[in-house]
Amino acid sequence: MPSIADRARAAADPDADTDVLRDAATDRAPKVRAAVAQNPSTPSEVLALLVEDERWQVRFGVVDNPSAAARRVALSCTDRETRALAAQRDDLTPEDLERILADPEPEVREFLAQVVTDERVVARLAADEAARVRAALAQNVAVPDDLLEGLARDRRAEVRSAAAISRRLSPETVLALADDRSVTVQWWTLTSHPERRDVAERIAAQGDEMNAEQARDQLEHPRQPPGTGRRVVES
Repeated sequence: MPSIADRARAAADPDADTDVLRDAATDRAPKVRAAVAQNPSTPSEVLALLVEDERWQVRFGVVDNPSAAARRVALSCTDRETRALAAQRDDLTPEDLERILADPEPEVREFLAQVVTDERVVARLAADEAARVRAALAQNVAVPDDLLEGLARDRRAEVRSAAAISRRLSPETVLALADDRSVTVQWWTLTSHPERRDVAERIAAQGDEMNAEQARDQLEHPRQPPGTGRRVVES
């Protein structure tokens, strides 16, 4: 009997016979089944079997498969993690995007929010009912400044914290976040904008001791903004 490596190599061959791929899809070795899952020539009905495989390597193999059939199958998987990964493919159609936006699992929409660039989809995700989705969107560089400013005023601290990390917020918004009712939001505002002495001064005067200690340290030991080539706000 051929070795697992040989069987996997045969299963990955885009010129493999359909019957060979069907047989390989039920191979006892996950490595072989994963090779079939990634093969762009694998028929959709075989992919539909593999996307429900008990091994994540096989399910995720369908996500990695570049074929349109694999994209559709992956987005139909009952496993939410598989659908979430499929939501980050770069070949999603408008129909796919609608399907993801309607997915009942916030994790799937969250993964889309991390990478989406379509303005209409971005706007819809900014109004998503799940805070984790809006928080993920706040860290997406494709989000327009006006939407980012709105996320910085979100009703949920989780979202405001994510927005506070951004270096694209207006100076006024950053200062307002220093007075946020959430100490977590204050922390991320303070540590994400270390050059802002006005922010540190405000937080140093407030009640949370951990935040105040960090603020005093930043005032005593001035820091540069994180990263390179970013805007420095004079205060």
